[in-house]
Amino acid sequence: MVFAFGDDLHRKSWPLATWLICCLATSSLVATTLMPELRQPLIFLFGFIPLEFSIHPALNFYRFVTAEFIHQNLTHLVGNLLFLFAFGRAVEGLVGSTVFAAAFVGLGALGFLGSWLINPASAVPIIGNSGAVSFLLGGYVLIFPKAKIRLLPFLRRPYLRAWFFAAMWLLLQMVDVVSVGEAGSGIAYWTHFAGFVIGLVAAACWREFALDTERIISEIRGASS
Repeated sequence: MVFAFGDDLHRKSWPLATWLICCLATSSLVATTLMPELRQPLIFLFGFIPLEFSIHPALNFYRFVTAEFIHQNLTHLVGNLLFLFAFGRAVEGLVGSTVFAAAFVGLGALGFLGSWLINPASAVPIIGNSGAVSFLLGGYVLIFPKAKIRLLPFLRRPYLRAWFFAAMWLLLQMVDVVSVGEAGSGIAYWTHFAGFVIGLVAAACWREFALDTERIISEIRGASS
């Protein structure tokens, strides 16, 4: 497992959407921790369940969004939030808070389809926004491949270039999914993979069609250009 604790990119605005997503996910975990008897019922009500989606896709479409904001425990939440803050702030600075929030909740949620395609008959709920933060990583590495990703909190070194960090992350995911698998690990690796690919495609489209993108990217890159 590799963790990211920020980067060296410039940010001119406060990442409102990033903080809002963090607060919503944290509030959800706090609520289920204070009321543990509700945890399992809420996971089965709001988590993404491939089998339920296979049977009634329209009736279960809401789960794409609600499942993002439910986490199993503090470790699960913190791991995802580290990625959110490491990669989300620069992406939000590029596309703006409104587009960022819509993309994270909408396109990022589609990462659940990766696990659904692999095992559409699974009755095990999938929760957490790891597919969405993988979506952020995919978009980030395409736009800021040379950004320096910090591996320790509050320290500029050691660091990895974003493209190398993403390559290492993908390699570790692949090793785990081959050696252990989703069922054995309890980790939705195929959700991660799908989110990452969706992020690459979304970033490529944004860079191609959005106005004044290259100037904004250059401003954010700063020392990493």
